[in-house]
Amino acid sequence: MRVCNLSKAACTQTSSMVECVANVSEGRNPAVIQTLQACIESIPGICFLHADIGYDAHRTVFTFAGQGKGVAAAVLALAQGCLQHIDMRQHKGIHPRMGALDVCPIIPLSEKAHDEALHATQEIALGFTHLGLGGWYYAQSAIQPAYALLPNVRKGQYEGVAARKDQFDFGRYNPRFGAVALGVRPLLVAFNVNIDGADLPLVKEVASVIRATHPEGMPGVRAIGWSTPAFACHQVSCNLVDLTACSPKSVFDRIQKEVERRGAKVRGAELIGLAPRSSFSEFDTIPLAVSYLGLNAVVPFDPNKRILESALSHCRFTI
Repeated sequence: MRVCNLSKAACTQTSSMVECVANVSEGRNPAVIQTLQACIESIPGICFLHADIGYDAHRTVFTFAGQGKGVAAAVLALAQGCLQHIDMRQHKGIHPRMGALDVCPIIPLSEKAHDEALHATQEIALGFTHLGLGGWYYAQSAIQPAYALLPNVRKGQYEGVAARKDQFDFGRYNPRFGAVALGVRPLLVAFNVNIDGADLPLVKEVASVIRATHPEGMPGVRAIGWSTPAFACHQVSCNLVDLTACSPKSVFDRIQKEVERRGAKVRGAELIGLAPRSSFSEFDTIPLAVSYLGLNAVVPFDPNKRILESALSHCRFTI
């Protein structure tokens, strides 16, 4: 049985709501990003929570929530906007990607919402098919067992999608759009640690050492190393996919240890999107977590907008 990863009060508040954390392959054109956000906000019953824009990654992460049908409608409106405004044949960025709407996780925010998330995912896949777009199910929705892991879905990136198009789980291939990974998954935390005084191979080495697949790695951690000129540093970019096995603090501490052993320095961290309050449970208060992890190091961090429970409590649903 699934257990809500939010606080008890938030679980009650969110009832049957689901969250979508849509990853879109556009992070450099403000007008397009605003247009795509407007596509989401055009759907009644949607609470738009956050847009996390990455220039170097050339990627924006849109977070929004609502009942399943509303979220499905918002995803399909977003997909149509992506098809109109993003051409993957021209796309370049440091983040792995295979489609204009690259990853579309549907996350139940309570135990009651799990069926809601399943139904929303099915509606989205059917809608993609009607739009002439396609891709694969991943995470808890994976049909192909290997595709429970997102890196396996995205292997070969956009450039390799055409050769795999006959293997789609739903829909069909559109070369302008690429492919989408769609599925139900639990909450995770996307968390990047900033590194000064190191070259990129060193940062990639640290990312390799901490990821779960390494013999000395950390359970529940996926990581890559990349360069972020916009922030004048490199980053170890992490997805913490099992919040019972790892936390931002444990990952930050391990990266700091590995980096300092190699003669470089950590300069704070960056949270992508939102995180549940429970992921900072080692700290007495959220301000202490922000200070310890340096979450203001490269972009401003407002807990009211970036802690999921706080953001949900301030929701203003579109009508």
